[in-house]
Amino acid sequence: MKRILLLGFVALGLSAFVLAADDPNLVQTLSKQLNVSEDQAAGGAGAIFQYAKGALSGDDYGKVVKAVPEAAELEKKAPATDTATSVVGGALGKSGSTAAGLAGLTSSFDKLGLSSDMVGKFTPIVVNYVEQKGGSQVGNLMRGVLTPSAK
Repeated sequence: MKRILLLGFVALGLSAFVLAADDPNLVQTLSKQLNVSEDQAAGGAGAIFQYAKGALSGDDYGKVVKAVPEAAELEKKAPATDTATSVVGGALGKSGSTAAGLAGLTSSFDKLGLSSDMVGKFTPIVVNYVEQKGGSQVGNLMRGVLTPSAK
């Protein structure tokens, strides 16, 4: 009887490991779907989270970080941006000019060796990931600041 229970626990542990392996993190997802390196994926996602942090209220961005705790770590992997670009991007995002603010992301992507069109490819993946982790309300917060047509 003890062997059966032990084998049952081992099987449960292995199935939990398999499930965890089937749930790739954001960096792995971006890297695989967009054929970019993990460093580029982390830096690009970090730049997007930095932009969202500047564009959302503190409370709203707190909901994003609660849903995606790795966002804070990814922000650190984003390339440094020009002070003027990041200040203007954040300020424009908060005042409602998302398209102008998103233009500032192209500088970060360029520093990562990614073309400007990659911002548009990263954005829906990041938004969908946030929505999967935090639900539609949190996903809509990100969508609202990252997708000009969502306003």
